[in-house]
Amino acid sequence: MHSHNPVLLVVEDDFLVRLTLVDAFCDLGFEVLEAEDARGALSLLCDRTDIALMLSDINLPGGADGFALARAARVIRPTLPVVYASGRYTRAEPHQQVEGARFIAKPFTPSLAAAVIHDMLRATRPAVRQAAMSRCAERHI
Repeated sequence: MHSHNPVLLVVEDDFLVRLTLVDAFCDLGFEVLEAEDARGALSLLCDRTDIALMLSDINLPGGADGFALARAARVIRPTLPVVYASGRYTRAEPHQQVEGARFIAKPFTPSLAAAVIHDMLRATRPAVRQAAMSRCAERHI
C-alpha cells in the first residue's frame, strides 16, 4: 500500500548527493524513490503510477542524460512534472527541456528544491497525473 504523501523520483548518479536528497525529502514529508540512471528511473515510472514528480540530474551515466530521460518519461507519463538539477549548467536551454520543466542549479538546499516541487505539484491536477502504463517499454531510450 502506498502512502498519501507525494511520491518523488530522485534520479542522481552521485550516491552521497542522492542519499542526502532522499533523506532530506523524506524528512520534509515526501515518499522518495531513487534511481542512479535513466534505465532505473524509467523502470520505476513503469512500475509506480503514483510518482508525482521527477527530479533528475542532467549529467547521468549510461548514455542518456536528464534531458533524454525526461523526454522518455513524458512518453510514459505525458504530464509528469520534471525538475532538472545540475552543477555543470547554470540553466537548461529551453529547446532541451520538456514543456513546463524547472531547473535548479547545484548546489541547492533541499528546502529550495522542496519549494519548487510544492509549487509544481500545486499546479498539477491529480487526475492528470494518472497515465496509461501501456506506454512502458525499454525502447524509449
